Amino acid sequence: MLTIFSFLVVLSVLVVVHELGHFLMAKRFGVKVLEFGIGHPPRLFAIKRGETEYSLNAIPLGGFVRMLGEETAGMRDVVRPQDAGRSFSAKSRAQRALILVAGPAMNLLLAPLLLTALFMIGVPQEDPAAQNQVQIHDVVPGSPAARAGLRPGDIIESIDGHPITSVDDLRTVTRTRLGQETTLTVRRGGRTVTVTLTPRTDPPPGQGAIGIQVGRVYTTVSYPLWEALPRGVLMTVQLLWLFAHGIWLTVSGLVQPDVVGPIGIAEMTGRAASRGIGALLQFTAFISLNLAIFNLLPFPGLDGGRLLFVALETVRGRRVLSPQREGLIHFIGIMILLTLILLVSFNDIMRWAAR
Repeated sequence: MLTIFSFLVVLSVLVVVHELGHFLMAKRFGVKVLEFGIGHPPRLFAIKRGETEYSLNAIPLGGFVRMLGEETAGMRDVVRPQDAGRSFSAKSRAQRALILVAGPAMNLLLAPLLLTALFMIGVPQEDPAAQNQVQIHDVVPGSPAARAGLRPGDIIESIDGHPITSVDDLRTVTRTRLGQETTLTVRRGGRTVTVTLTPRTDPPPGQGAIGIQVGRVYTTVSYPLWEALPRGVLMTVQLLWLFAHGIWLTVSGLVQPDVVGPIGIAEMTGRAASRGIGALLQFTAFISLNLAIFNLLPFPGLDGGRLLFVALETVRGRRVLSPQREGLIHFIGIMILLTLILLVSFNDIMRWAAR
């Protein structure tokens, strides 16, 4: 339930912020917005306020702002003479480009705001007073550690009576207990907790025998707004650099792309939520930046694909295609993207079932 709820909250925030960018910029330039939709059709329900319908749709992947004169396959709006100047297609190339880029821009702006909130709430930093202690940073779902009730933040004090003062101690003692029932004593807050588990002899790759990620003990440090804001902006820049570097490595063939779909993202959202509001804020900022960059890709159906047509129109001095044909191309692009999402989601299910 935590995974489902946190995923729906995060997805809703990101989609609403993204589409709000398109909506506000369209209104700024006097474009008539016919529908503000969350998800994709079929429609579940809608309410109308003024000239705009606000709808909730059955496919919970993304959203849309439908503007007058923005042609889509099988849907062509009748532009009345009095609304001719309020059509999206009637606006200048610069105005259309700004409307299209406003969605990704809002996701880019959301990231430093979320990270600023993270630094104000508090971020983990190494505790210099706990040099000889080992803390659990993450617990793999379904692992022996998860089944035993170990949690991120627990400090491992001993294994079967052997004191643990370093990560090497933990690895050495664990190797001698593979396949055997083992007792771990951990400190959780101000109390001592004892759990029993059996380290795996053949764990899944990257999970370890117990199913935990460990490291130095961290303490939480919070910052006032005037310090948190520049730190949030700096972390955003660092994340963008990591994205750019990762894309370069992928395009160069130096690393294999690791793609996850909505199911994989939902699982990661649940894991972040289980570690607290700080981890969830950081993960949401990460996904918001991903969404901004993905939407700027020059693929039909995405904001970047629509911007490409505006750019081609600018180069040629006139439209490359009629609005109807361009709308059909974007519709086909959306169908291709939804098909790819279904395929990736199937792989996510297979990967989850294989655990």
